[in-house]
Amino acid sequence: MAKKAGMLAAIVLVLAGCGSSEEPAERASDRGEQAPRRETVFDPLTSTIGRAQGVQQTTDQQAAEQRRRIEEAER
Repeated sequence: MAKKAGMLAAIVLVLAGCGSSEEPAERASDRGEQAPRRETVFDPLTSTIGRAQGVQQTTDQQAAEQRRRIEEAER
């Protein structure tokens, strides 16, 4: 019986130690506060995606302008 109680106490302590001492972002946003942004390992990748989207927008705008010029020249 003492072994079971000891194991149960150990499990409870481990689970309690896994809790975060920081407040979750959901609670902070409920009060209107903005949670601080944390850097992640994915930041370089997301910045690369942002640059690629900007290049795609530029390419799309240039293609639309070229189509407009071609249509005007055909008239």
